[in-house]
Amino acid sequence: MLSSYKNFYSATNTLDTTRIMGDNPIEFNINATKTAYPSTDVEWRPNAVILVPLTTYHYGLLASPIIHFPVNAPLLFTNPFRLSTGILAEIKRLSPTGLNVPAKVIIVGPICPAVEMQLRNAGLSTIRVIGRDPVDTAGEALEFRYKVASKTSEGSDNIMIVPADSPTGCLHAAYFTAHMGVPILFSYEDRLPEATRGKLIKYNDKNVFVIAGKHLISDEVLNEIRGLVKGKVDRIGGSTPYECAVNFTKYYSPEGDFGWNINTRDGWSFCFGVPEDWVHVLSASIFAHIGKHSPILFIEPDNVPNVTKNYVLSLNPPEQHPPKPPFMHGFILGGYSKITHRAQVELEKILIKGAGENGMHH
Repeated sequence: MLSSYKNFYSATNTLDTTRIMGDNPIEFNINATKTAYPSTDVEWRPNAVILVPLTTYHYGLLASPIIHFPVNAPLLFTNPFRLSTGILAEIKRLSPTGLNVPAKVIIVGPICPAVEMQLRNAGLSTIRVIGRDPVDTAGEALEFRYKVASKTSEGSDNIMIVPADSPTGCLHAAYFTAHMGVPILFSYEDRLPEATRGKLIKYNDKNVFVIAGKHLISDEVLNEIRGLVKGKVDRIGGSTPYECAVNFTKYYSPEGDFGWNINTRDGWSFCFGVPEDWVHVLSASIFAHIGKHSPILFIEPDNVPNVTKNYVLSLNPPEQHPPKPPFMHGFILGGYSKITHRAQVELEKILIKGAGENGMHH
């Protein structure tokens, strides 16, 4: 009898972790937006929603700069040919205000006209942000971001460049731009696309941060970018997705005031996701925009890699007696088929370990 309960845990949350459930992308996406916007009577109710196709990671990633204020909009994913009933119901529940935005639903990427008609029939205004392909659309999203956000607003001094053919190497960029509104453009490993080059020439006063290891965007491309812009050009990379996310979360550049700069023993909150689950990771980027403003760190489905574990331990606030804030927190991105109970318990143990006088102790 008991064997049928082996995958049942009475608590999806632990003392210092909150698990956002959902094994399929749409279900998880809706659970994430319900967590961020629990009711229409919260003062941070979204002004719009950003609708992106489920077909490839590119559109959710390049649309993530639009999340930030003044738009204040979560990412919602859809089949590009039909709107899932769950997503339409969630858009209605979110009930975007339409303030400071050109439309209540910002459609980014190739989504068919039937979906747009469905939204309009439901009384929602729409606007499209689209280019010939993902690389070109990223440039359109940059223009959209600059148009809706004033020149003085956060994120206007910097541009991030991410790999056009590797989601696992760059998804963490979505969290910083949800937090600060920095536009994202794509590059190939050995070649800067024309569309990206055009934007860098047009906006050559920006600082440019390449979010990729050398195996994903080469030094040749980096040097080419240096020749195009007047601002600072820097790489924030690493050899694995786990390392890249840690390096990015530590990083800070005084030029452009760019980076999370999370290096002190304070109470920090993080999202913990699996780099391959790009819909889950991008859906939860809303958690970097409101609430605890949590960056993402990557883990494996059943294990916390050492680079992630050691980084979190290095931040844990000193233990106090009796205990008092600051405390650490983690959002777990996905149901048990995505991230096991064991990995969650391991994270709980890491998050609760205060830094003692002589290194770590319980």
